[in-house]
Amino acid sequence: MLTFKTLKWSVQAPKSQPDNACIGLITLNRPEALNAIDVRMRVELDLMLDQIRRDDRLRVVVITGEGRGFSAGGDLRSEAAPLGALDEEHDFGEFGPYKELANYFFNDLRHVVIQRAIRKLEELPCVTIAAINGPAVGIGLELATACDIRYASDKAKLGEVAVPAGFVPESGGARNLPKFVGLGRAMEMILTGEIIDAREAERIGLVVRVYPHDQMMDEVLKIADKIAAAPFLSVRHAKALVRRYWDFNKSAEGAQAELDAVMEITRTADCREGIRAFLDKRPPNYRGPGYDETGGPRKNK
Repeated sequence: MLTFKTLKWSVQAPKSQPDNACIGLITLNRPEALNAIDVRMRVELDLMLDQIRRDDRLRVVVITGEGRGFSAGGDLRSEAAPLGALDEEHDFGEFGPYKELANYFFNDLRHVVIQRAIRKLEELPCVTIAAINGPAVGIGLELATACDIRYASDKAKLGEVAVPAGFVPESGGARNLPKFVGLGRAMEMILTGEIIDAREAERIGLVVRVYPHDQMMDEVLKIADKIAAAPFLSVRHAKALVRRYWDFNKSAEGAQAELDAVMEITRTADCREGIRAFLDKRPPNYRGPGYDETGGPRKNK
């Protein structure tokens, strides 16, 4: 049994039903890394969501972050070495001539796991609420948009930063964001990596409401209490019906296209350059698919 180290989990009772512990709280717990989602957190989230799905007592699950942020997205430092974006090599073991292939295999696996976890979150029968207590960018934003309702602290910052960093939205971002904010605004955010504040996120419909930072969790839990106090089947069916219409463009083919895209991108020199630039805190120097590794024009054979 895996011990949860990057997530905290607790269950509490609503004030209106003190004997009915039915509100779950997931806390992303890597505050030293602004809750960046590394390999372990992906696996833990995937396993925890299985446990939550099987727990019929749960009516509402709230997701938030430990410390000063919700989630800074994917942990680029842990992704860098397997892709050859760091000077030092990442050694997964004695694979002999298969060493480089093993790096790609384990890189691919991290993307499979997070996409699977996000799908499980979207498909939970209980109501899910994202309590965005600070930065929520990249996969962090996609995690929030997979929830049924989003509330934000006035200190929150939100953005889809995958493309400027050399990646691509891979966990429903390209599917969900346009439905919240419209096609043009979503395209602008995705392609430019724009970071918006909580008030702008509320204005464009990305979050439902903004609260003062030190009051947000109390206010979110009050809403969770109200939902938990409603009739069990009414809540379950209401969510299922809303999701049925909301997910009109959700498909296995779409999920596979996301996965295929990110796997292709992570094999490119531009992806490695995006990671290096981020870690070095400098502007990236992208060269595109028409250039070789040295930066010169690729020669046709």
